[in-house]
Amino acid sequence: MADITFTGNKKLKSINREWCTKFPYLYLGFFDADGKGQGDWSVNHSTVRAKKDASELATTGNMNVGTFETRYKNAFGSPIEIKYVKNGRNYRSLDEHNNLTLAALNRWAAENGASNVLETHPEWF
Repeated sequence: MADITFTGNKKLKSINREWCTKFPYLYLGFFDADGKGQGDWSVNHSTVRAKKDASELATTGNMNVGTFETRYKNAFGSPIEIKYVKNGRNYRSLDEHNNLTLAALNRWAAENGASNVLETHPEWF
């Protein structure tokens, strides 16, 4: 299973590259504490999270989507969204996906026409 660790010294694009190698049809949308989306992925993870004293969080493919998003917010004080690209448009996971595991959501996205993120948007990384 995928094991991804979120630390303050990693750049957002490095986290997303690592994420996309484990879950090729999904990527992460980072937000600050006020809920504003973080479009600049060249910054360190520590600059966008609200809890500056947080150390790290790890996840695996068998963790549920809702559990991951909740644990991330509790650990870092800012929300995160799991997203995918389909027909050139970006979509976010919905509440109905919260009970799927991350691996299952990746399979669902692939089966429903999502694009491989690293292949579709190499410029993001």
